[in-house]
Amino acid sequence: MQKVTSMVFTFIAGFLLFFAWSGYLSEEFNISEFRGNIVKKDRMEKVISIGDSFVTAPHYTVFFENGKKLSVPKAIYVKIKEGCYTVLMKQNETITLMN
Repeated sequence: MQKVTSMVFTFIAGFLLFFAWSGYLSEEFNISEFRGNIVKKDRMEKVISIGDSFVTAPHYTVFFENGKKLSVPKAIYVKIKEGCYTVLMKQNETITLMN
């Protein structure tokens, strides 16, 4: 009886581990693609509260012709020109400029 119970629990553990791992992999390789002409580039100062003090940090956003907007890091913001066709790939929180 112990042998059967041990095999059943091992099978169930393997089954649950497989589905947890497959969900992790599908999220890890999920890539969003943003392509189109850049209509507008926007730089804003955001106020961040750290305890008792306030700090301002720049926030960069690009707007595509189809109405989508995307927050980008400063390095990509500087490279992108308004009116140019651009392809951006986003995976998790990493954004890559494809030219």
